[in-house]
Amino acid sequence: MAATTEATKEEEDTPQELTGLRARAAQMQNPGLYVGSGLSIASSLLSGDPLLFTTIGATGLAAGWAALAMNPGPWRWLPGHGEPWEWMARSSRRGYRRRVRRMRRRLAQDDGYGPSVGSEGLLVPTIGIADGWRHRDDRAALVRRAKAEAYRNRCARLRRMWAKALPDWERGWWRRYTPAEMALRAEPLAAIPASGFIDVPWWAHIVAASVGSAWGSWVWARPDVGVSPAGHPEGAGWYLARWDEWIACERGPLPDSKLVDIHLDDDKLTAIIVSTIARPALFVGQDEISIAFDVPPRAVNVYRPDDMSASRAKLTVRLRTAAAADLDMDDLPAVWQEFGPYMGSELYDVQETEYGRQFKILMPRRGSSVAEVQPRSIAQALDMPGEDAVARLHLRVIDARRIEVNEMSTNPLQDGVTLDLRALTMDEQGYVTVGKDIYGRPAKWRLLKFDPVRRGLSGRPSASAVHSFGSGTTGAGKTSLEEDLQVAQRVNGFISWLADGKGGAGYASWFGDLDWLVKSPVGAMLMGQSATRVSEYRYSEQMKMQWLDAEGFIEQGRSFFVPGEPFAPMVVTWDEFNEMVLKDPHAFHVKPLTRAMSSVGRLSRAAGLSARAWVQIPNLDSIGSDASANAIRDMLQSGNIGLFRTARADVDVMSLGSRTPEFRLEPLPERFPDGSETGGLFYLADGKAQYTQSRAMFHTNPARVARGFPMATLSDPEADAAGAAYLRREEYRYLDAAEEEAFLLDLIKQEQSKNSPHATVIDLKPAPAASEEDGEDEDLDELVPLTRTQKVWYAVDGGARRNKQIAEVTELQPSNVANATTRLERLGKLTKIDRDWHTASPLDDQRVDA
Repeated sequence: MAATTEATKEEEDTPQELTGLRARAAQMQNPGLYVGSGLSIASSLLSGDPLLFTTIGATGLAAGWAALAMNPGPWRWLPGHGEPWEWMARSSRRGYRRRVRRMRRRLAQDDGYGPSVGSEGLLVPTIGIADGWRHRDDRAALVRRAKAEAYRNRCARLRRMWAKALPDWERGWWRRYTPAEMALRAEPLAAIPASGFIDVPWWAHIVAASVGSAWGSWVWARPDVGVSPAGHPEGAGWYLARWDEWIACERGPLPDSKLVDIHLDDDKLTAIIVSTIARPALFVGQDEISIAFDVPPRAVNVYRPDDMSASRAKLTVRLRTAAAADLDMDDLPAVWQEFGPYMGSELYDVQETEYGRQFKILMPRRGSSVAEVQPRSIAQALDMPGEDAVARLHLRVIDARRIEVNEMSTNPLQDGVTLDLRALTMDEQGYVTVGKDIYGRPAKWRLLKFDPVRRGLSGRPSASAVHSFGSGTTGAGKTSLEEDLQVAQRVNGFISWLADGKGGAGYASWFGDLDWLVKSPVGAMLMGQSATRVSEYRYSEQMKMQWLDAEGFIEQGRSFFVPGEPFAPMVVTWDEFNEMVLKDPHAFHVKPLTRAMSSVGRLSRAAGLSARAWVQIPNLDSIGSDASANAIRDMLQSGNIGLFRTARADVDVMSLGSRTPEFRLEPLPERFPDGSETGGLFYLADGKAQYTQSRAMFHTNPARVARGFPMATLSDPEADAAGAAYLRREEYRYLDAAEEEAFLLDLIKQEQSKNSPHATVIDLKPAPAASEEDGEDEDLDELVPLTRTQKVWYAVDGGARRNKQIAEVTELQPSNVANATTRLERLGKLTKIDRDWHTASPLDDQRVDA
């Protein structure tokens, strides 16, 4: 009802546009019409001396009008001549200089009294009433300060008088006119009376009267008299001038910037800052604007909404600051009511917590929403001290109108989160707890999605795998979260495959504790292809299995995954996936790798196989634009998302799709308030509109913790489906990335030759053992070269301990060295001690075939 009343009142105050006869009658009420027509009629009727005096008077008025309009004076303000009140305060330069000289002369003279002669003939000092003032050392400074204060007060009084008399001196009759304008305005005033000296016919006098009436109407109506904005005497022009003088000047904080869309109310100024240079609009600070507009710093709020470019920012200035001196700054609701940046909002429920202050903000039903609330605006309005005032504020949306603000001087996550094995046990919904958020709640990561409607014959519910990805800079803590997930997978019976894009450096302690770990891009490609074949095998077997529907009937042909019937859930992880794909985009392994990962993402969830990728790239669009890259993006956006330390702009353009947060994420700090590192601090995207800061659990040796649980592996049929790279993984498990890649490339060639239909198979007959005579004849060594196995044994006997060293000595391929050492170990000729090869027994001059 109140809104209807206000709208009705506004309609009543708005003047209606006149049409027809009413418009003609309104034009007849213009005084300039009668002045111009009367002057023309008088010039046609008068003659002789009356006409001469009229012409001389009109010409004098025109000349005076032109002089007043084009010369400086107290009736208007001109750029370069000072403000009008300054002109009136210093109207006489000679008198002003005279007063200054008199003041200096009085300060310089000695006003002390001479001593008097006492009764005994001695000089006695005389102390006057004013000696205490005149003998002060700071007398000159005090006098100058008093004079300056008196001058400022006088200028303020004149400013108020001027503002009441002429609210906007830039647009009214008192503004500056050019000579061309004054020729059009003042010249007819002298020319119309002078036309009476010319002998013209009667119709010319009628034309002169028409011209005079039109000129009078036009001059009277233009320009319109300036009107000051309601409730503020300075007007918007004053703030624009102050902005140009203090902010947009050449040496200002934001040169050549502009203020647009200015709205000036009784107690608030709102505008948009537009930056025309490379600096963002938020570069201008709160203090600079408060100095320019002569308001307290807490009355200024500068912020940038999500939908606004970096070259623009919103400015809100509270102008009603008279009660600020009597305001209790510790009373946050009162301070917010006075300086709050969101019109109609209310701050309430202020509490002291263990970590700092906590309060709530109630937004209005119309106008600003909770999505527009930003920590920067709150810190400015409440004048929070410290450089990290914005980082200490944590916002949590309660509902559509309420938002909770926590000022945490001590971050509860800075002490870290200890690894808890019970929390890593999967619950009924498939979640594991990988840490806790800033409010003390568990941070949950989903491994499986259960569906109790469809079940296996054992009664276990069906489940589908959950893909996931995380992003962040180096050292942000991605590996800590991945190790927590590896421990959780070990606890819950998952099969874990991992491809490390850093050559195994990130998971050196996990080499023997994962079912399959590769360290080269070629290994990552083979792992993806093996995962695809495993899922295809599982689908073929699940189609032959029975299951229970919701009503307990047994059905044939299962199209979903049931954990443990008979397959175990499985996770394939690609760490530093961007390094594998973007380091050499034209490498032969890139397209097979992306196709394999795309296939895993699209087709393997119902087989209990999920994919997880960790990247450093700020935008998932960098992966590529082909069909496989698009499928990978869709896959990564569908499940768990962990965003580690990245800039705010990176999060905004992270290509999160439907998982993009409704509320903008503040950048994660590099250090906590106590100076400790923020490794493991991340945003967990759990599908809600707002992401919350969380920290992953940490343990100094998670691999040792994982060894306390059995390691799940593929069944024999699944291993055969996975291929030779998986079956022979033990042969290159402890090789470095280069040796592993060479081994796998040789393995690929072997498998291609086996699978080629045109391959020529040669059955080599085992060579007979050499006789003693042949063995004793040293001349035959040059004719019969050593086999690869013999070269490897002699290299180990000579001191080579690792496969890489053996390959350098023998000039053999790493794959040949690995095969030879395995064969010699099986024959009992070599033994491995702490990953080093040692000779166990001599060859006894016995030839061993390669």
